[in-house]
Amino acid sequence: MLSVVNFSGCLNSETTNTWAFKAIQIDKLQSLGLDGTGVVIGVIDTGVYRDHVEFDKNTFIVWRDYVKDAKQPYDDNGHGTHIMGILFSKGSISGPISGYHLKGVCPNARAVVVKAVSELGEADDKDVAAAIDFCVAQGADIILLSLAKNPETINVGERTQQSCEDALKKGVFIVAPAGDDGKADDGDVNILAGIPGVIAVGSIQKNGYISSFSSKGNQAWVPGKHAERTDPNKKPELIAPGEEIISTAPNNGYLSSSGTSQAAAYVAGVIALLLQAYPQYKHGNNDGLNSINKIKEVLAETAYKTGGTDIYNGLILTHNDRYGYGVIQAYKAYIELGR
Repeated sequence: MLSVVNFSGCLNSETTNTWAFKAIQIDKLQSLGLDGTGVVIGVIDTGVYRDHVEFDKNTFIVWRDYVKDAKQPYDDNGHGTHIMGILFSKGSISGPISGYHLKGVCPNARAVVVKAVSELGEADDKDVAAAIDFCVAQGADIILLSLAKNPETINVGERTQQSCEDALKKGVFIVAPAGDDGKADDGDVNILAGIPGVIAVGSIQKNGYISSFSSKGNQAWVPGKHAERTDPNKKPELIAPGEEIISTAPNNGYLSSSGTSQAAAYVAGVIALLLQAYPQYKHGNNDGLNSINKIKEVLAETAYKTGGTDIYNGLILTHNDRYGYGVIQAYKAYIELGR
């Protein structure tokens, strides 16, 4: 039986984003000493401002730029740096000076950083596909397709979808934002989030309820787009904190931002902690999609049904088109995987 998570107790915190850590039990995993050590995350986005005071430069082990082919890391948009802060901020350097007390979900994980999105938030199919292939070649255990502020505007097609499928078959976890079109919803998650095996993530507010911008999924067969979606691949799979998230910005700045990309970063970070605890599920050690589906099933089983259980339906796993299988619960998943 799932216990109730007291989201209201997470609203007023003395440290930045503590509500998010408590809501999805990151604090409990970090109290066990889990910090992402030994796990590599490929982040495909607008780049990174590597010199931010919150970062250890050694975190960013590989850089590739498909936009300008620059040899040194940069971020001319800021979205990528915001996502990196959620994952990798050390949280012990600038707090007393800046007033922020940032701490990343998996601060000791390592990053393969790929810039495939321009300053204006544009990308093309071949570059995103190449970025995914590059992350796999560099040994990424997880690929985060945070991409841009509005992932629906990214021009992806068959090449990118094929690269995602190839990566999944090799046992590389892929996490993608469900999309931010909830206020003018087209009826489904964005194209990459809709791929079976990819973990699509929606956003919740501080009160635990779904963000108004978070895209819903469609589980029915849609001719020419996708077959009927079945467990554990109903979309979105999970929801996580994605509103008013404070994180890093270029030139040692800080920024509060909202989106399903932020929520997806939290889920990617949780998976990094779980892979540290259970390395048999890491890229190279696992049996491809079977291992990915095992993790997905556990995350679905242990997710918290915010919004009321009556809005979820299903037999073994219960799901809702907006809330997915529920709010990811890191510690409960950790316990379940250890049984």
